[in-house]
Amino acid sequence: MTSNTATAISAATAVFPFSASTLTEPVGGLSGASIALLLAELAANEARPVVYFAASQPVADPLEAAARFFAPPDLRVLHFPDWETLAYDSFSPHQDIISQRLTVLAELPALQRGLLIVAAQCALHRLPPVEYVSARSISLTAGATLDLDAFTNRLVATGYARVPQVTEHGEFALRGALLDVFPMGAEAPIRVDLFDDEIETLRFFDPETQLSGDETPGVVLLPGREIPLDKESVSGFRQRYRERFPEGAQSQVYRDVSAGNAHGGIEYYLPLFYDHTSNLLDYLPGRALLASNSDTNPAIDAAFEQATERFEVLNVAEERPLLRPDEAFFTPSEWRRRITEYQQLSLSREKPLDGIDAMARPLPPIAIGAAQEGAAQPFVRFVKDRERAGRVLLV
Repeated sequence: MTSNTATAISAATAVFPFSASTLTEPVGGLSGASIALLLAELAANEARPVVYFAASQPVADPLEAAARFFAPPDLRVLHFPDWETLAYDSFSPHQDIISQRLTVLAELPALQRGLLIVAAQCALHRLPPVEYVSARSISLTAGATLDLDAFTNRLVATGYARVPQVTEHGEFALRGALLDVFPMGAEAPIRVDLFDDEIETLRFFDPETQLSGDETPGVVLLPGREIPLDKESVSGFRQRYRERFPEGAQSQVYRDVSAGNAHGGIEYYLPLFYDHTSNLLDYLPGRALLASNSDTNPAIDAAFEQATERFEVLNVAEERPLLRPDEAFFTPSEWRRRITEYQQLSLSREKPLDGIDAMARPLPPIAIGAAQEGAAQPFVRFVKDRERAGRVLLV
């Protein structure tokens, strides 16, 4: 058993049930995975989405795993990941990360109930307009006709890359009458078997063995990126880029996008592709409950400060002029102004002076060190003490 799981299970009766009347009060005394347990139980009993802003991506990842463990089978647990690049990096996030982000953005506007876990720095990300994902998604249905040239051109325009063999999200390949594509947001790639211009079958296939598997009647392909590369969008980018950087029309960024290619780190130029950008809050139903802890606001401030420092260091290359931090990101003050529109819940490890004490106790040191004499004794004592208070599960 992990120490976090043990802590949360021992605290179960303290943090659940969580009545709606207490949602305005801070909740303290949380330890280990008891935060995940509280969030899962709260989301299960709320007829609205619950969003938790973790201090960082390394905090969000295990929290998601713990929340999935505690959540009932019918509760959606979503995780909107960070790009996992530093501000103004000259390379883009991995396609699997973009796929997961687009999947969440596609689902959020209609999410009536569930738990969303977000790394704090994502609060500052400028995102495509809310209608972008649905407007750029493509549907394929067995038995439908397909203009292959037009379809592949549309795939490229939405950010998919043509490759000899499909292995990752956002790739497609043509082999005779077969079209392989790995849709963003899908768990497996799809093999489209064509008979002239008709889709004969749609089958999942294994990207490692390339062997076809089960048929599916239809599939939806989300956009390949958070930025579009169709002619209209590229034209809009070129105009905004020249207005923002009058001397930058010959830069590498400008040339790459003008040729329909996604420049490395193009995400940090995202505002130049749209008339307006959205924040993650814009994708949420207005009645969502926002939860955070005392580490969240400092993490958001630190993320913007880091972006500012990197801008000052990196904004020296004529080939890659940068948008100011307040252009490339939302500012912490803008974020704090927006969250006042939502009901909020504060969570803390410390016991609150005014609020609810969840009374989750951290585990004592019970690790078994094989090199120590009597290494298992702390663990044995812990188990004996728990025999009087409840059951112990070893995993």
